[in-house]
Amino acid sequence: MKAIATRKPVINSRPEPKFLPPRLVINAVEGWGKTTLGSQAPKPLLLMARGETGYQTLYGSGLVPAVPTALIEDWLGLLELLHELAQGCEYKTIVFDALNGFERLCHEYVCARDYNNDWSDKGFYSYMRGPDTAVTDWVGLLSMLDRVRAQGVMIILLGHVIIKPFKNPAGPDYDRYVCDINPKTWGVTHKWSDAVFFGNFLTIVDEDAARRRRGIGGDQRVAYAERCDAWDAKNRYGINGRIDFPDDPTQNWATIWQHISPRKEKNNGNS
Repeated sequence: MKAIATRKPVINSRPEPKFLPPRLVINAVEGWGKTTLGSQAPKPLLLMARGETGYQTLYGSGLVPAVPTALIEDWLGLLELLHELAQGCEYKTIVFDALNGFERLCHEYVCARDYNNDWSDKGFYSYMRGPDTAVTDWVGLLSMLDRVRAQGVMIILLGHVIIKPFKNPAGPDYDRYVCDINPKTWGVTHKWSDAVFFGNFLTIVDEDAARRRRGIGGDQRVAYAERCDAWDAKNRYGINGRIDFPDDPTQNWATIWQHISPRKEKNNGNS
């Protein structure tokens, strides 16, 4: 039997604090300003999944700056591009717009490779085997993003949200906002990320004479950095509760960053 090489771990009793480029997920309702946020990040490269036209519309209307973009048509093309960026990257931020489009490219690749392009319940969707299989490929993508990150590059993943019922094992079921991708894809992405923000608008509630509550909208942008029953969120930067945004979506990135940057300044100074 061939011997297995081993390496004894070295215990570091006093590790040096170092701020690493953030891995951020921005999930938000439509019109909140996800793409605008990504375009305002430091020296970004905006990767657009096939069919995603939000940036072109905003740029054509003069609402976002001109930034380098790449339209991603297929999964292997995405991996090839990221492999090149992992060798050396001139950008400071890689933005993915949006997660559900990139998951679709992953599923198309897996369906062709493993299920002979059969999308039926006898192929890719047989007992949800296809999406489960694709999670391994998605984890490979996240690993590749870490290689790009090692070049000093921040990663921002933009996600659309939908409302789905949640089966609550501790009490009554309820609806909550979730990222519009497969739950298992979301599970590994959520675990990998350093922060997940949920962007929404504050709702104004009107209560009529019959004591019936009615949401009448609101235009105050907010983002939540901690999980609750109604949405998923988290962060590793000590951000508590809700972040309020000015009435200008071009300030979305600056607003998010001012809550993260103190950690960078504490550990890295101004580097």
